[in-house]
Amino acid sequence: MMESIKTTTQHLEINILKEIGAAVKRMGMYPLEHPAAIKATEKPFLTLQEIFKDTDQVTISQVDDKIIVNGISVTGELLPERLKEEFQDQDINSLTFFNTLTKEELSKFLNFFVKPLGKNTPKRSLTEFLRKNKIGSIQVNELRYELVSDDEVVVKSGVLEGADLKAEISKIIKQDPGLVRDVLLNKPLEQESFKERLGTEVNLDQLTQGIQQQVKNLTDDEILSLLSSGLESTLTESKGESKNSTLNKVANLLNRLLENREREKLLPEVKKMLSGYRVLEDKCLDFVFDEKWLKSQAVLEEVMEMVDKLGKEGVDFERFMFLLDRVIDSEEQKIRLHIVDKLLSNLNSKSSETRRLSVLALKEILSRLISGKMEVEFVYLKDRLYDKIRDQLLPAYILKDSTELVKIIFFEIIQRKEFEEAKKIISEYNSRLSHEVSCPEQTREIAKYFLKEVSDKSTLSLLTTQLKEGQPLQNTKTIEEILESLDKNKVAQELLEIFTADDRAARISSVRVLSKLGQSSITALSGLLSNVNSFSREEGTRLLLDEHWYKVRNAIYVLGNIPAPSSVEVMVKLNSDPDPRVRLEVIKALEKIGKEESVDALVTFLKDRDDQVRRNVITSLSIVGERRCLISLINHFHHNRKDNIFTLTAIGRIGGVETMRFLLKLLSEEDSGIKHLPNRQKEEIRITALNILGRIGSDGSPQLGTPNLAEEIETFIKHRKRGIRAFLAKDPLAEAADRTLKMIKSRT
Repeated sequence: MMESIKTTTQHLEINILKEIGAAVKRMGMYPLEHPAAIKATEKPFLTLQEIFKDTDQVTISQVDDKIIVNGISVTGELLPERLKEEFQDQDINSLTFFNTLTKEELSKFLNFFVKPLGKNTPKRSLTEFLRKNKIGSIQVNELRYELVSDDEVVVKSGVLEGADLKAEISKIIKQDPGLVRDVLLNKPLEQESFKERLGTEVNLDQLTQGIQQQVKNLTDDEILSLLSSGLESTLTESKGESKNSTLNKVANLLNRLLENREREKLLPEVKKMLSGYRVLEDKCLDFVFDEKWLKSQAVLEEVMEMVDKLGKEGVDFERFMFLLDRVIDSEEQKIRLHIVDKLLSNLNSKSSETRRLSVLALKEILSRLISGKMEVEFVYLKDRLYDKIRDQLLPAYILKDSTELVKIIFFEIIQRKEFEEAKKIISEYNSRLSHEVSCPEQTREIAKYFLKEVSDKSTLSLLTTQLKEGQPLQNTKTIEEILESLDKNKVAQELLEIFTADDRAARISSVRVLSKLGQSSITALSGLLSNVNSFSREEGTRLLLDEHWYKVRNAIYVLGNIPAPSSVEVMVKLNSDPDPRVRLEVIKALEKIGKEESVDALVTFLKDRDDQVRRNVITSLSIVGERRCLISLINHFHHNRKDNIFTLTAIGRIGGVETMRFLLKLLSEEDSGIKHLPNRQKEEIRITALNILGRIGSDGSPQLGTPNLAEEIETFIKHRKRGIRAFLAKDPLAEAADRTLKMIKSRT
């Protein structure tokens, strides 16, 4: 795209140049924090803001002797001296200020041009300065300009190539030895980094070829200078890596820089230079300078011979690791796979030392395969190790060594989110913990160790994050299965962080997994529910804050899914919580558990002050249906008149001989709980008892020890119909008894 730019005069464009120059001078007279230095930024900042009212950016550029501000040509002398120096020294075409610029960013930018008095400061890169200070609102060479005629300039966009690129390469070789090294070692280059640096795309093929050609044309002194800079950046970047990895990077760099040169002439200087870094030992230097180690076939032969002798006398393991790194760096995939096979076969050795050294070598290989993104070799090694651990008869000592390598692979595939692969590996270790499989105790311990090791914070955090972010159904199922299989205690604690997440699917998944972790979940939830900080309440009320209520509710729900005495013990402690929602939730959970374990806990809620809580627990007891709660319900019937009809109905649902006898006592007014009640209430209770008896029915089988209900009801009806009372008014109780008798007889 081409855009014409005309020559004119406009005061804002002129002002911004003057004010930048004045600000730099003023800032040079005072310390950075001085009010006068701070104030110096105000004028240019306000002028930029004025210009930003009409445009999103302000670009200052120099084309020959012309200064262009946003396409406006102004007098060349107006460009501030320090800015002019920077344009010339660093081959800057343009500076662009974007409307997101802050006053603090502008102040830092202006201070870059202030030279300390009396000091010869080393040259600094403006581009690097802006990057380090994270000033994204000012960019170098965002736009480039070309002179069309004496009075016309055009904006030029496109890919940097040809003569322009050649000039840029000369600057790169002087200023960026790290990039030169990457090109020489055939490392991939990223277009984005050049856009940030040069403001335009670069022809990467031309750049690579140009750097390689210019390096060939350098003098020996220039090569040594480039080597010194390249070594410094290589050693800085290699901090924390193994010595052999660093050594091989140095060897590769030397090999490329000294290619087609008189090595014997340069080696003394190079050795002296390397010795100064005190990173490489003398014998390592000898490796580097012996050309045979740079030839893959010679290296392979030496390595193969040493692999066969690993763990035996006469093998220099340090030298072996150096040569192994050379093999990994080779471009021949078959060679790498061949070495992997040989080392894997060493894991079957009876010699513990051979296995130990082979594991160390394979760990180094794995590390390099991962960092170098050698996918074919990584998958090959992963599959070979998986085949090993699948063997249920694998001796414990081989499983132990293999597990050290499988751990590394597991962490990598988890980071890659290859969850099905991770699940396959975990399944093999879990199978050794199954009660259905007979395994030596040592093998079981190795499986436990693996599952505990891979259940680290990073793995669990990644898995739970995936649940929070939402996954396809199959992925979610796989992640849940992985979590269920890892260290249960660690997983339970991690899931407490998300089991009240905003995302419904994440909540469901976490609750589902927690419900399957048994005692581990109970322990984790017990800690949560015994912490007073989990029970913050709304001011002036008994209700929990929403955040705490959701957490407590979900905790109770999970406990209700784990039918264990310890789960009931945790919940029953909440029977006096001031928030009735908590007590109601506990009742639901205890009902879900059912069985004998929950009955005693449910009974404790019969004394609750809240009507709804009592009625819910009465219903729950009737649903659980354990007859041993009848005594508690009958006692509640006797002592709580408010609930007596509700309680009576629940007793009827439980049924049984004890229930029938109790109901018949109510009918005959033999029960102490009915004698002193008002007649109306007494009649309501007796009618309810009759209705329940009608639903229960009986064939009166004597061997069952059950009362013959038909006979009992007939006797009651006869008694009610005696005397004048039966003729004077309707008798609802007698009518209810008639209906009950018909129901019973219809079943016999």
